[in-house]
Amino acid sequence: MAHFARSPNTRLILQHLACMWVLTVIGVFLGTLLPPWIVLPLSIICFTLLIVTYFVRTIKLANAILYSIPFLMGIMLFWVTQFFIHFLGVVLVLSVFIATVIIFILLAVLGLTLKADISNWGTYLFVTLIVVVVFSFIGIFIPVESMFLLVLSAICVLLFAIYTVYDFNLIRHNHVREDEVIRMALGLFLNFINMFINLLEIAAYFKN
Repeated sequence: MAHFARSPNTRLILQHLACMWVLTVIGVFLGTLLPPWIVLPLSIICFTLLIVTYFVRTIKLANAILYSIPFLMGIMLFWVTQFFIHFLGVVLVLSVFIATVIIFILLAVLGLTLKADISNWGTYLFVTLIVVVVFSFIGIFIPVESMFLLVLSAICVLLFAIYTVYDFNLIRHNHVREDEVIRMALGLFLNFINMFINLLEIAAYFKN
């Protein structure tokens, strides 16, 4: 951990990550005030920004665009959690959130204490992400067995767990440039959100 503390840009990454969570909370609050019909257009905008952020790395995105994603995610997160609360109950949803926080912290510690440099894992993780996205689209437009969705959710949890270890390992070994700080903070934020939502889907499957 001492090595992590000496790494440049560490404090900046954590500060930006904290700011993104503040924007998410604001988005959740705003979601309680917005009518349901506005969720779909906002979801499309957020999804488009996510695609650009994940898959168009050659474009240097403005900070305002990167920061708008957590805000929009907060609005959508309100409606997503409302659905799961109705299906699972408040206690179980809260339990899954706390479990995700614990898992995320443990993965962060693992990435920060891992002496091996796993920066060469990036290509494999990215290819896996593309495959998962393709199969997710299949699950949306083509009727599939619930077991398929369960396996897909489990793979997503595993994928973003590894991504979390990978990202923190990049920070540990000083692979994050100053102009990549906000994007890295956003990546960590999205890792958490994806693990949380997919863990909720797994819980919903077993509850069903």
